[in-house]
Amino acid sequence: MIENKGFSILNHLRRDSRKSLSKISKETGIPLSTVFDNIKKLEKKIIKKYVSLIDFSKMGYNLKVNFILKSGDKKEELKQFLLSNKNVNSLLRLNGEADFLVEGIFKDMKELEEFNNKLDGHKIVNKMEHHIIEEIKTEGFIESIL
Repeated sequence: MIENKGFSILNHLRRDSRKSLSKISKETGIPLSTVFDNIKKLEKKIIKKYVSLIDFSKMGYNLKVNFILKSGDKKEELKQFLLSNKNVNSLLRLNGEADFLVEGIFKDMKELEEFNNKLDGHKIVNKMEHHIIEEIKTEGFIESIL
């Protein structure tokens, strides 16, 4: 279990993982050596990796679409297709009435249509497609529990 110091440090890293240890120490009031020790512990148990959140629209990818998919009898084949597809940003396995939640990133409607055509070849039993209009909150969990 994480203590409050750990949550506070995680919160700062989630907002800016490139923030210096001395700045985190100053902003939290936690001694620099304690910040360092806590981050090393967190990296062993909780922190998977440090990543950059990217604004895909500034790279020319203006469509973000979430798909909820129920596959037929070829679930593993569909999973492999999704894992290898360049447009799939995130892939989650679900329980219940669907098998996968897919976040796809596309340059335009033509690229989305090409992806959908490839999906159709995988005997999808049920597909819901949701175009993301606006990201309202992203990566906010730690901040909300402090």
